[in-house]
Amino acid sequence: MAITTQVYTVGTAISKVVTDSGDSQDVILQNLEPAANADDLSRAGYLYLVQSKFTLAASGTALFNMATPVGGTQLEFYEIVSTAEPVFAELVEGGTPTTGGTVPSYNINRNEADDAATVFTQATVLTGGTVVSAELVTGSKQGGGASGTFSKIHTLQGSSDYGMRFVNQSNQETDVFVQIAFSEKFNGQNAVWVGEGVNDGIRLGGGESMTMRLQQKQTLWAVSEEQAELAVLRQD
Repeated sequence: MAITTQVYTVGTAISKVVTDSGDSQDVILQNLEPAANADDLSRAGYLYLVQSKFTLAASGTALFNMATPVGGTQLEFYEIVSTAEPVFAELVEGGTPTTGGTVPSYNINRNEADDAATVFTQATVLTGGTVVSAELVTGSKQGGGASGTFSKIHTLQGSSDYGMRFVNQSNQETDVFVQIAFSEKFNGQNAVWVGEGVNDGIRLGGGESMTMRLQQKQTLWAVSEEQAELAVLRQD
């Protein structure tokens, strides 16, 4: 019996990943993409951080804008810290921003490139739009500050503007620190479907594998929502 291995790049067009054989064969398939969680995404170089520290004047407002790429952006977790006063934070979808300087983002895996397609900028004006998420971070009059670390996952639309508005709720200034971890490969984008098409067959998420025995002349086909690497080991 011979053992063969091959890695396939599976895209949006269905492709054959196991050819037929004159004998029955045992097959192991493994999705080589990372699992869709923050730990695996960060190790694989798919998780980015953006952060900013700024002072909010009494009853003041700070604005930022996030322009998402075609495939969208997913916020994996974020932190908001206020040193003294309560701050109300809003995420606004579909508004019209007047943008300023770029706020850089960095790959958490420092062996990988800082190549995020999502663009964060400062903003001076934000009009319209819909508030789709909000947080109230309370402040501490004793100077110890207060913070909120949130693991709420926000999956954002592609090719869209998302405004971030921070409003000081008091008549005293406060320093604010914001950090956001985001990914551009998320949900089903790193999955492989073994079968006739997406949502039609066996779904292998990132890192998952399956073993099966094929009879003579049987084949397997696979497809992905975007692109994924699939390892195939055959014994026949």
